This record gives sequence, structure tokens and C-alpha cells, in this order.
Amino acid sequence: MSSPEVIRAVGEVLKGAAAAGAGDDYQRSQVLSAYSMTRHLAAEESGRAELTAAFGAELETILGDRDGGGWAAETDPAALGERLSRVLAELRAGDEDSRRTATALRAALRRLCEREVENLAAA
Repeated sequence: MSSPEVIRAVGEVLKGAAAAGAGDDYQRSQVLSAYSMTRHLAAEESGRAELTAAFGAELETILGDRDGGGWAAETDPAALGERLSRVLAELRAGDEDSRRTATALRAALRRLCEREVENLAAA
């Protein structure tokens, strides 16, 4: 089973426990909250590869060789965040062309967030 399938399976067990009346109302609400969390986590895991690839391709197009390039190959989210923060700061301090690039980058980040929300809403 894939990670998203395991997460969904755990969620179904939690959902079943809540439906069976596990514990008092507080415990039942906690079990339902855990079920909801697993549903959203499974959706995030299922869409991660596609979102990452699409975002990396956008970054390659927008940023090219800035900060050493290789945007689509970056696999560490923390490192990517640091690089993007650094590049955004440089772009904001630059000329009009740099500010247009910063605007395009912010739009790409917005699209990434919108796609993530769409994945969660579809869960």
C-alpha cells in the first residue's frame, strides 16, 4: 500500500470507531477530528508529486539560473523556501524587470496554494 492508502485506511478505522460510539462525546469528537486530519493528509500526500513537479517547472520558467538554477530538482522544502526567500529579497531590491519577475514568482506561489486547497477540497 502507498502512504496515502495507509493514511486513508487509518482514517477509515477512526471513522468507524466514532460511528460505533467510542467513548463519551469529547472522545468521539477527538476521533472524528483525527479522521478528518487523516483524510486531508492523504489528499496532500496523493497530490504532492504532481504539485511539486508543476511548481518546479514554473520556477524553472520564471527564475531560470537565478540562485544557481535547478529549481525543478530541489527536493528539500526547507532549502527551497530559503532559496525563494533569498531570491525574492534580491528581486524586490532590483530594477523594474526584477520586480516583474517577483510579481510572477508571487503569482506562482499563489497558484501553488490554490492547487493545494483544491486537492484538500476534493478529499
